[in-house]
Amino acid sequence: MSTEYQVRPVTRYIVTCYTQESPSDSGGCGASSITVGEFSNSQQADIVADAMVAKDSAAGIKSHRSRHGLTLGEVISGQRVG
Repeated sequence: MSTEYQVRPVTRYIVTCYTQESPSDSGGCGASSITVGEFSNSQQADIVADAMVAKDSAAGIKSHRSRHGLTLGEVISGQRVG
């Protein structure tokens, strides 16, 4: 009998929502972060993040998105996309 243990890289894309409250009269403010979803590729995550911003904007909520890290294609090409 023979066994082999393999280590393989796994790339997932997680969309999170970070909310920061405006400072109150006493100077305190709060912040929170929730996970919106986890996706197998960056295109799916980008679509969801863009949709969440559009939903917030339609509801009158100041919202924007940011992107952290590099996609596999960006790592291979050495160039940032978008």
